Amino acid sequence: MSRGHLKRVLGLAAAIALGACSSLSYSPRPVDPDATVAEFLARSAEVAGLKQFAAANGCAAQDWPPQQWTLKELTLVALYFHADIRTAQARADVARAELGSAAQWQSWSGRLKPEYHSRTLPDTNGPWTLGLELEIPLVAQSKRAARAERSAFLADAADLDIANAAWTVRARVRDHYLELQESRDALTSLDTQLDARKNMVGLVNRRVDAGMLSSRELGAERVAYSQLELLRSQEMARQQRAQGELAASLGLPLDVVERMKLRFDADAQPQVDMDAGVLRRLALRNRLDVHRKLLEFGAADAEVKSAVAAQNPDITLGPGYTWDRGDNIWSLAIGMSLPQAALTRASIREAQARRELAAEQFAATQTDAISLVERAAAQYRLARGRMAGAEHQLQMQREQEARVIRQFDTGAADRMQRVTAHIDTLASETIFQAAIVELHHAIAHLEDAVQRPLLGDFDALPATRPVRAADHAAVGKP
Repeated sequence: MSRGHLKRVLGLAAAIALGACSSLSYSPRPVDPDATVAEFLARSAEVAGLKQFAAANGCAAQDWPPQQWTLKELTLVALYFHADIRTAQARADVARAELGSAAQWQSWSGRLKPEYHSRTLPDTNGPWTLGLELEIPLVAQSKRAARAERSAFLADAADLDIANAAWTVRARVRDHYLELQESRDALTSLDTQLDARKNMVGLVNRRVDAGMLSSRELGAERVAYSQLELLRSQEMARQQRAQGELAASLGLPLDVVERMKLRFDADAQPQVDMDAGVLRRLALRNRLDVHRKLLEFGAADAEVKSAVAAQNPDITLGPGYTWDRGDNIWSLAIGMSLPQAALTRASIREAQARRELAAEQFAATQTDAISLVERAAAQYRLARGRMAGAEHQLQMQREQEARVIRQFDTGAADRMQRVTAHIDTLASETIFQAAIVELHHAIAHLEDAVQRPLLGDFDALPATRPVRAADHAAVGKP
């Protein structure tokens, strides 16, 4: 082979190889565990990115961080910091990257084929033959379109998972916020009851000393007082546990949350029409699981399209060039992979069965969403009724206590009767407080059923912030 021919063939092969190569280089992304811990411990309400995020969602930048934290501000903190949001966003990025891969053309392949001849001829340029062969797959457009369509549905489903993670994070913050509110109210009530019981123990003790009552009555009062002390101790432990759980749901260190002054002003009246038809439409419009199942059905339908398109044979073009001892040889090969008819029919039936399953799962999820919102609405109406009854009972008991106080002022009732009436009022207040707690839980269940905020903090859940490169600076530096 002459040097000129060798250079031309090798140059052609090098040009094809270089044209097929990507120019992207490896970019390291190390993870530093110590830096991750340091980043978590450095989190606070003063982070600049959090301030910008809060300002973009209706909070005045000059008033951030707030002096008192309500459910609205706590939700923004959780949406900014919680790891579940970032994890869902990373999964969505993976799905979008897979969508980009699915839309690409199938890659070419080539090979360089040198041959050495042991027998040389006098009129040749040498004992070498050098060949270059390419394989160019011609994939049907329907196959590529089906793959891209399926990946697009799955990418959209991954985007929905971000919203679902945001709702789950918000629900946890709401539950722990309400639990802290309930614990705070319960501690205030227990402290008031302890004071009243302490007065009663003193009154009974004096009457026992005077021989007006037996020691049994005094023992019963002391037991009641001890039970209230035990309840208060348990409520303090519950409050500390709820505070730790709130910190975890916010993605903040516990000491940061302990310094935050919470304001409990959740509205007990849902900001939504309680008509059954309105609630059903609201649930079907907002429920992320319903939308995700619909996207999963779309992906399953795209799989059917892909299986049907697989019936068509794959064609491969193989252009080639060979320099054979002075002779230029050009060739064109056409390859065809013939699919097995029985296998393709089985694949189509399998894909159709999966599509049918996806359709049934969508219908079941939709039905479950309707049933869930109906049960939640019924639970809310029952809780409202019980709270109204407890409020009426409390009002009657307060009127009774007021009558006893008037009798005490006129000398028609003694001090023990007055303290007893006050203890009965406190008991009615405890029942009313329990009814309010039940109502808050009913509203929370109704929120989860329609996946829309109802406690007056947001009309709709804010969009989560995107993951920025700067967010990873403390995790690991490339």
